Amino acid sequence: MWMEDYEALHAAEKAEFRRLANALLSRTYLLRNVYDDQKKMMDMNSDYRTARRFFSILQGYFSLAGWDLYRDDEYGVIYLRNQQGSNRVRFGIFTTKFLYTLRLIYEENRQQVELHHDVRTDTFAVINKMGALGILKDGRSTAKEREEAQKTLARYRVIAKLDGGWKTDGNKLLIYPTILFFVPNSEINAMCRQLQEMRQNLQGAANGTEEPMSGEEEETGGEGPAEEGEDS
Repeated sequence: MWMEDYEALHAAEKAEFRRLANALLSRTYLLRNVYDDQKKMMDMNSDYRTARRFFSILQGYFSLAGWDLYRDDEYGVIYLRNQQGSNRVRFGIFTTKFLYTLRLIYEENRQQVELHHDVRTDTFAVINKMGALGILKDGRSTAKEREEAQKTLARYRVIAKLDGGWKTDGNKLLIYPTILFFVPNSEINAMCRQLQEMRQNLQGAANGTEEPMSGEEEETGGEGPAEEGEDS
């Protein structure tokens, strides 16, 4: 039983277990390799290694609370899924569009992904693609929208910034393989249909024939507490 294994841990190990459990509840995803801003390179995440060691205990603990814990060692991602399908993250509409566009960029570059399964891009490329998809209101985006979208997605380990700040025009981004679990292959077609609906709604609103999309939030495939992104 996981409880017996937990009780067998030393006090320091129990403290580490609690820290990892809280981190997973806060961020939903734990990555094996993360970008180290100090070293300016990808580095092994010691938390992933520790979570692997405690994995069966973590699984039992989360199962008791109604969560399933998964581990994909190919892509190096440990993540939570609510057993009832609740606690799903709700992103703002622009953040959802930004996420979907990142997923398309990731898919287009999967053949060229590096050892760590990450894809590199920049905000110019993302916004230009959103414009080409016809999903930008009036064909533009604001600095505030871009900043909020990036901070939110960084919190859930979907992206990391490689240089500059979130407010810097054209700042370089790293797309983590986490995005494959936010929008899995099985949901690509549904995502493309939703993007088409977004484009049609914007076109209809511009022509005065349809109302723009109602509401300001869209439910995504990710799960966890929908909190504000981190400042940097």
